[in-house]
Amino acid sequence: MKRYLKVSIPNRTPMAYLSCLAMSAAAVLRLIYYLTRDIPLLQLWIYFVLPEVAAGLFLVGMILGGRFTKPAMLTAVVLGVAFFILKATTFTLVHQILCTILYSAVLILVFATVQGCLPTKRLLYPLFGLPMLFHLLVEDPHKYFFAQPPVPVVEWLPEISVLCIMASLFSLSVAMRTQRIASDQA
Repeated sequence: MKRYLKVSIPNRTPMAYLSCLAMSAAAVLRLIYYLTRDIPLLQLWIYFVLPEVAAGLFLVGMILGGRFTKPAMLTAVVLGVAFFILKATTFTLVHQILCTILYSAVLILVFATVQGCLPTKRLLYPLFGLPMLFHLLVEDPHKYFFAQPPVPVVEWLPEISVLCIMASLFSLSVAMRTQRIASDQA
């Protein structure tokens, strides 16, 4: 396979620290919310355990650095995509299909970028940034801020956790370092 880009994921840059901070916040918010609820075991696995394991792997990979970062981060992305696709099953059919397409694109583009199969990492910026902006500017204000009756702040925690995950992945994509290599050197 020809490689066009060598991608490294540094763990000692401001954007990498921001990525870890946002992922840690996501994990803590989920911990606070889901461990204070009496929910069925399957939902606990989907909404709590799966994203917590993904966040843990992500953070361990970033902390250990070096050769551990990419496999841990890619495994975390697989688990995160599984979580988001399973979460989407509670949406309308059209929303579910669109989310599944988006999350599948996330998986493919992250793998292709990290493995150096794409000529740029810049495709990751809108992939993570646009859904985050959509949630912040369109979906969440109507769902939480302007809801009637008002939604208690504690009920915002799962959504804030999702926003933290998106912010973490966006920050990580900015933190990634790339080096162009000639295809015959790969």
